[in-house]
Amino acid sequence: MANWENLVQTRPQISFRRFFFYFITLAAIIVIYLKFSELKLLGDLFVQSNSAWLTAIIIIQIFSYYSLALNYRDVLKVKDLRVSVKELFPITFVIQFINQALPSATLSGQAFFIQYLKRYGLSLAEGISRAIIELLTLYVAFGVFFFTSSILMFQNGVIVSHPEVTFFIYLFLFFGVTFSAIFFALQKNRRGAITKWVVAKLHKYFEKNKKEDQTSHVTMLFDQLKLSVNMGLLGRQKKPFWSAVFWQGMVLFLNIVSLQLISYAIGTSIPFSLAFVAFTLTRFLSMVSFVPGALGIFEGGMTLILISFGVPAQPAFAITLLLRAFTFWFPMPVGWILYRYFLHRQELENPYM
Repeated sequence: MANWENLVQTRPQISFRRFFFYFITLAAIIVIYLKFSELKLLGDLFVQSNSAWLTAIIIIQIFSYYSLALNYRDVLKVKDLRVSVKELFPITFVIQFINQALPSATLSGQAFFIQYLKRYGLSLAEGISRAIIELLTLYVAFGVFFFTSSILMFQNGVIVSHPEVTFFIYLFLFFGVTFSAIFFALQKNRRGAITKWVVAKLHKYFEKNKKEDQTSHVTMLFDQLKLSVNMGLLGRQKKPFWSAVFWQGMVLFLNIVSLQLISYAIGTSIPFSLAFVAFTLTRFLSMVSFVPGALGIFEGGMTLILISFGVPAQPAFAITLLLRAFTFWFPMPVGWILYRYFLHRQELENPYM
């Protein structure tokens, strides 16, 4: 009898974290299978491209992930939590890997990061608040880049020669005004009529579907949203907040530099102003699209924008694929290896989860 008890106790068990790791790995394999023809084409493009420029792009992309880690560090400082860049830098690759394997508008990566930060004593609510602040820093940084792109298009006569780009400007103004209105509405001490209406509707939905336990989550999300964008908090923590905005801008800038260097690598150089505008407009399309992970939106948008600005179709497609390779495929194996490492470390620290 004792032998049977020992056998049951020593029977290998698969924790939820390990099961999720295998699930993510399977999802990544499926993505690779579906994109196999693209990977084969990328292999040919790498062989034909200038290796010195490609090496420089890899270095720049590593710096972009380091800049993202600095953004994470400063956002956590806003929440009065100190985590070293050395610890956060490898996490950026893991988050990117999860976002690529499970396209979910970056929610899957954020869920992992929130779970990871629990080891530093950050609660679920505080983790959600951190994610909201990070998103706010991205929107502020991107707003500056889009405004700069608009000025470049006016100065270079793009608005006159390509009047269709005014659609991007009007759409950006629409989202900008909408988010600004929400931001200032959340500064009120009490919930506004619209907020009360939304919360009431969500509560009613969960009660109707017998999910009353979810109603507290709705209230918590709204409270964290209100707390995270509070001007009093951001004013008290203005130094780390604006530093986080700067590092978000640096990530965008380094990707623009990568785009221009890719054009050098394939022998079809484009001016920096074109790289700036093309990347910014494409990123905007990806941000407002309802397609998880903006799959196909980024590739199609970038290629069409480059072609419309005078880049021949074949080089435009090659530039887009190579940029996608450095921003999508390059972090995948690195993220998978680091994810495995962190999983093993978490199991050693807490083997019963």
